[in-house]
Amino acid sequence: MWNVHIVDDESTIRHGLTKYIEESQLPFRVVGSARHAAEELELMEQSEPHVLFVDINMPDMNGLDLLRLVKSRYHQVVAVMVSGYDQFEYARQALQLNAFDYMVKPVPKSDLKRLLQKLDQHLHSIHDQGDLSAETVSEQKNNRTPDGSIMISKITEYIDNQYYDPELTVTRIAALFHMNQTYLSKRMKQELGSSFLDYLTEVRISKAKELLDQSMHNIKIGDLAVKVGYTNQYYFSRLFKSRVGMCPLEYKKRGIECM
Repeated sequence: MWNVHIVDDESTIRHGLTKYIEESQLPFRVVGSARHAAEELELMEQSEPHVLFVDINMPDMNGLDLLRLVKSRYHQVVAVMVSGYDQFEYARQALQLNAFDYMVKPVPKSDLKRLLQKLDQHLHSIHDQGDLSAETVSEQKNNRTPDGSIMISKITEYIDNQYYDPELTVTRIAALFHMNQTYLSKRMKQELGSSFLDYLTEVRISKAKELLDQSMHNIKIGDLAVKVGYTNQYYFSRLFKSRVGMCPLEYKKRGIECM
């Protein structure tokens, strides 16, 4: 079991991440949480975690400075930066400090679970504890395309990880995987029953629904559109309604009324 600390000045984020981690059924447990850097440093003197989730924006010391201190004192701690600031500069600095990953709040549950699977594999590799956990292996098997096509599986995995990129297009994917664009589209249709655009749209709308279902996040529709890869809020809303049968705001209110 991997021990986790969460550092965030927002109690809803600390509690939400704790809940998601517990529900993931992966070998992680939250053994400590802190509101700020000083509190976390005290916690780490009592018990060193395997994984540290750190918010960038905190009152006493930002997450990047905390990460520098942690890395200098606790070399094996694996850090994940979590922030509401979707800016490349923060991600770049985090990666330079050897952060394992960088996630932008709010985080869909499915994205967090995928990250935990990667963390589980990484922790096994550095702690010499054998192969992937049974949960991770099972999940990976379930995520394969029906006929097990390696290339299409890699492409869908890439889309699943990069869905928030507004410049994600079939042309870009074809070039990245050294495939003819027409051939790629045909293969996706044959193997998945969906075109590239249909698959990407389905992933994005699914992520949007996840975030709207998370009552702990009062996300604005414009921010939600950007979060899932759309630069135009009105286009996103029309697309969401065509797929779900109601606009994002109606879907959000429905969730609140059902609670």
